[in-house]
Amino acid sequence: FGMPTTSTMYTPPKICWLPADKGKGLEIYGTFSRRAGQTSMDLTFTNKAMQAMNGFAIQFNKNSFGIAPSAPLNIGAIQPGQSLETSLNLNTNGPVQRMEPLTTLQVAVKNNVDVFYYACQIPIQILFTEDGQLDKRVFLTTWKDIPAANEVQYTLNEMKCTSDSLAAKMTQNNIFTIAKRNVEGQDMLYQSLKLTNNIWVLLELKLQPGVTHATLSLKSRSVEVAGPIFQSYETILKSA
Repeated sequence: FGMPTTSTMYTPPKICWLPADKGKGLEIYGTFSRRAGQTSMDLTFTNKAMQAMNGFAIQFNKNSFGIAPSAPLNIGAIQPGQSLETSLNLNTNGPVQRMEPLTTLQVAVKNNVDVFYYACQIPIQILFTEDGQLDKRVFLTTWKDIPAANEVQYTLNEMKCTSDSLAAKMTQNNIFTIAKRNVEGQDMLYQSLKLTNNIWVLLELKLQPGVTHATLSLKSRSVEVAGPIFQSYETILKSA
């Protein structure tokens, strides 16, 4: 009905982070989203116990990107059989400690019953900032400056889109296309993104019209982000 949407950025579906048998009747489903530059943890709490639950609080362990709640968990009492949804705004000002895998987030949730722990994976695209578009000249200089040892290649399979539709979809997810060239029948896209901790990532995509696989090359001074970025690139690509 012409309602404005705040963002077309891909948000993964919620998955079970804390099953009821581990949470003494508390079940938590969750995902992460980024809307208009604000990162959130979107949660569904379900009470499968025989008593009401209240007094909720949440805490994160140190993590690779300093992700921390911006405010206390705002959720009241949950009656037996009831589900409540909430969005917890996040910032990246928390303590940093490199995790293995890199995107792991360890969480503690407290209520009147007990304290419960779970770990989840942060989809790295929620950390792609809105100011991640490099100038063409800066892109070229930076690509040359980063050592060849810091280049990683990845094959994208089951490609069903054109280079233009791919570029548009990636722009919605803060992966910006700097330039496009056609070299010997291959479309070459040059893209950049910036993470919340100011790590820049440069990408080169080789795409051949009519061929269902493509080569994605990544260069960054912090090459350990390559794996999660390839994974998120592919997920975004295959999202509706």
